[in-house]
Amino acid sequence: MTAILRATLFAALAAASIPAVATGQGTSTDSLRRRIGLLERRTMDLEQRVRELEAVIKSEPSQGRPIQTSTKERDLATWRQLHLGMKMDEVRALLGEPDRVDAGYETYWRWADGAEVAFISGKLSGWSEPRQ
Repeated sequence: MTAILRATLFAALAAASIPAVATGQGTSTDSLRRRIGLLERRTMDLEQRVRELEAVIKSEPSQGRPIQTSTKERDLATWRQLHLGMKMDEVRALLGEPDRVDAGYETYWRWADGAEVAFISGKLSGWSEPRQ
Protein backbone atom coordinates (compact mmCIF):
# COMPACT_ATOMS: atom_id res chain seq x y z
CA MET A 1 0.00 0.00 0.00
CA THR A 2 2.75 2.44 0.88
CA ALA A 3 4.54 1.56 -2.34
CA ILE A 4 1.45 2.59 -4.31
CA LEU A 5 1.21 5.87 -2.38
CA ARG A 6 4.91 6.53 -2.92
CA ALA A 7 4.59 5.85 -6.65
CA THR A 8 1.53 8.11 -6.88
CA LEU A 9 3.28 10.87 -4.94
CA PHE A 10 6.38 10.56 -7.14
CA ALA A 11 4.23 10.73 -10.30
CA ALA A 12 2.39 13.80 -8.98
CA LEU A 13 5.66 15.56 -8.17
CA ALA A 14 7.09 14.72 -11.57
CA ALA A 15 3.95 16.01 -13.32
CA ALA A 16 4.01 19.22 -11.28
CA SER A 17 7.63 19.94 -12.26
CA ILE A 18 6.87 19.75 -16.00
CA PRO A 19 5.91 23.20 -17.39
CA ALA A 20 2.34 23.28 -18.67
CA VAL A 21 2.20 24.60 -22.23
CA ALA A 22 -1.00 24.35 -24.21
CA THR A 23 -0.86 22.92 -27.71
CA GLY A 24 0.22 25.63 -30.13
CA GLN A 25 1.00 28.09 -27.34
CA GLY A 26 4.77 28.05 -27.62
CA THR A 27 7.28 28.52 -24.84
CA SER A 28 7.14 30.88 -21.91
CA THR A 29 9.85 32.93 -23.65
CA ASP A 30 7.49 33.55 -26.57
CA SER A 31 4.79 34.57 -24.14
CA LEU A 32 7.12 37.00 -22.40
CA ARG A 33 8.18 38.50 -25.74
CA ARG A 34 4.52 39.04 -26.67
CA ARG A 35 3.85 40.69 -23.32
CA ILE A 36 6.92 42.92 -23.68
CA GLY A 37 5.79 43.95 -27.17
CA LEU A 38 2.32 44.75 -25.84
CA LEU A 39 3.74 46.82 -22.98
CA GLU A 40 6.04 48.70 -25.37
CA ARG A 41 3.08 49.57 -27.61
CA ARG A 42 1.04 50.73 -24.62
CA THR A 43 3.96 52.84 -23.41
CA MET A 44 4.36 54.46 -26.83
CA ASP A 45 0.61 55.17 -26.94
CA LEU A 46 0.69 56.78 -23.50
CA GLU A 47 3.75 58.85 -24.40
CA GLN A 48 1.97 60.09 -27.54
CA ARG A 49 -1.13 61.01 -25.53
CA VAL A 50 1.00 62.92 -23.00
CA ARG A 51 2.73 64.83 -25.84
CA GLU A 52 -0.68 65.75 -27.29
CA LEU A 53 -1.95 66.95 -23.90
CA GLU A 54 1.21 68.96 -23.31
CA ALA A 55 0.80 70.57 -26.74
CA VAL A 56 -2.78 71.58 -25.87
CA ILE A 57 -1.66 73.02 -22.55
CA LYS A 58 1.18 74.98 -24.16
CA SER A 59 -0.86 76.27 -27.09
CA GLU A 60 -3.98 77.31 -25.19
CA PRO A 61 -3.50 77.80 -21.48
CA SER A 62 -6.89 77.86 -19.80
CA GLN A 63 -5.93 80.06 -16.86
CA GLY A 64 -7.29 83.56 -17.09
CA ARG A 65 -9.77 82.69 -19.81
CA PRO A 66 -13.36 83.56 -18.89
CA ILE A 67 -15.67 80.62 -18.34
CA GLN A 68 -18.71 80.73 -20.57
CA THR A 69 -21.94 81.53 -18.77
CA SER A 70 -25.28 81.50 -20.51
CA THR A 71 -28.93 80.61 -20.17
CA LYS A 72 -30.22 77.05 -20.52
CA GLU A 73 -31.56 77.71 -24.02
CA ARG A 74 -28.23 79.08 -25.22
CA ASP A 75 -26.48 76.15 -23.57
CA LEU A 76 -28.62 73.67 -25.47
CA ALA A 77 -28.08 75.54 -28.73
CA THR A 78 -24.36 75.52 -28.08
CA TRP A 79 -24.36 71.83 -27.20
CA ARG A 80 -26.21 71.05 -30.40
CA GLN A 81 -23.31 72.49 -32.40
CA LEU A 82 -21.15 69.55 -31.32
CA HIS A 83 -20.37 66.85 -33.84
CA LEU A 84 -18.43 63.59 -33.62
CA GLY A 85 -14.74 63.83 -34.32
CA MET A 86 -14.25 67.38 -33.00
CA LYS A 87 -10.88 67.94 -31.31
CA MET A 88 -10.58 68.83 -27.65
CA ASP A 89 -9.59 72.43 -28.33
CA GLU A 90 -12.64 72.91 -30.59
CA VAL A 91 -14.96 71.58 -27.87
CA ARG A 92 -13.23 73.76 -25.25
CA ALA A 93 -13.71 76.84 -27.45
CA LEU A 94 -17.41 76.01 -27.82
CA LEU A 95 -18.31 74.89 -24.29
CA GLY A 96 -15.64 76.44 -22.08
CA GLU A 97 -13.71 74.67 -19.35
CA PRO A 98 -15.27 71.58 -17.73
CA ASP A 99 -15.75 71.32 -13.97
CA ARG A 100 -14.05 67.91 -13.87
CA VAL A 101 -11.87 65.81 -16.18
CA ASP A 102 -11.55 62.02 -15.89
CA ALA A 103 -8.75 60.76 -18.12
CA GLY A 104 -8.17 57.20 -19.26
CA TYR A 105 -8.74 55.25 -22.44
CA GLU A 106 -11.79 57.46 -22.78
CA THR A 107 -11.46 61.00 -21.44
CA TYR A 108 -14.59 62.52 -19.94
CA TRP A 109 -15.23 66.22 -19.36
CA ARG A 110 -18.04 66.75 -16.85
CA TRP A 111 -20.05 69.80 -15.75
CA ALA A 112 -22.10 70.35 -12.58
CA ASP A 113 -25.40 70.34 -14.51
CA GLY A 114 -24.92 66.70 -15.53
CA ALA A 115 -23.57 67.45 -18.99
CA GLU A 116 -20.53 65.56 -20.21
CA VAL A 117 -18.48 64.89 -23.30
CA ALA A 118 -16.33 61.84 -24.08
CA PHE A 119 -13.16 61.74 -26.15
CA ILE A 120 -11.26 58.79 -27.60
CA SER A 121 -7.77 59.56 -28.92
CA GLY A 122 -8.43 63.28 -28.55
CA LYS A 123 -11.59 63.30 -30.68
CA LEU A 124 -15.19 63.72 -29.55
CA SER A 125 -16.89 60.34 -29.37
CA GLY A 126 -20.13 61.24 -27.57
CA TRP A 127 -21.88 63.62 -25.17
CA SER A 128 -24.93 64.21 -23.04
CA GLU A 129 -26.54 67.65 -22.87
CA PRO A 130 -27.20 69.56 -19.64
CA ARG A 131 -30.20 68.56 -17.55
CA GLN A 132 -33.14 70.91 -17.89
